[in-house]
Amino acid sequence: MNSYCLFGATGGCTNACLVHTLNAGFHATALARTPSKLLTIFKGNIADIHAIKDTLSNHDAGTTGTMQMSLRRPVTIDNQEICATATKNTIKALQEIYKAQPSTVLNKPSITVISTTDVSDVKEDVPFAFRILYHVVLADPHNDKKEMERLITENAGNGGSFRGSVIVRPSLLTGDQSVKGGQGWEKLRVGREDEPAVGYTVHRADVGQWIFEQVVKTGGKVRFG
Repeated sequence: MNSYCLFGATGGCTNACLVHTLNAGFHATALARTPSKLLTIFKGNIADIHAIKDTLSNHDAGTTGTMQMSLRRPVTIDNQEICATATKNTIKALQEIYKAQPSTVLNKPSITVISTTDVSDVKEDVPFAFRILYHVVLADPHNDKKEMERLITENAGNGGSFRGSVIVRPSLLTGDQSVKGGQGWEKLRVGREDEPAVGYTVHRADVGQWIFEQVVKTGGKVRFG
């Protein structure tokens, strides 16, 4: 059975995904500032490479899995490069693990990150009424998301630190991580970068459940339709 490592699992979309992951009987490891008794969890910060290595290394030998980082933050965050920094640290931690344990290269993890709309250079994916909010007010944190995506893309696939990657770009997030708070993941309109499903808002619980259904349960092989 695949095992899963989650960063930022104490709230938001990732927490909702974690609930479904645990209920389905998957093995999960998380890195969080406040430890929980619900699962194997390490106390630490995403800026601490040693903590990341401990979290990533806590998998059964021979298994492959999907790491998920929930790094979305409001415009008022004090670290405007948190997503890019966390990604760089994760890549560095994996490289150190591969160097110290060469056999782990055969079982590289895939990675799933929660990004945002308005970071694509391919096609507009933000509704007209929200464009000032996204293009102007949220410009700085969105630049951080773009850098995160660039790092993920450059380090996924052959020769990279990750076996593969999934980048999720939800519309403006609402609600909390309560699994009962959304409308149900089946009702979500899902698109691709070249054909985005433009929408105004989406509930965190629905995003978390979609990631569980379409990424966790498939082992990282996303299914559409």
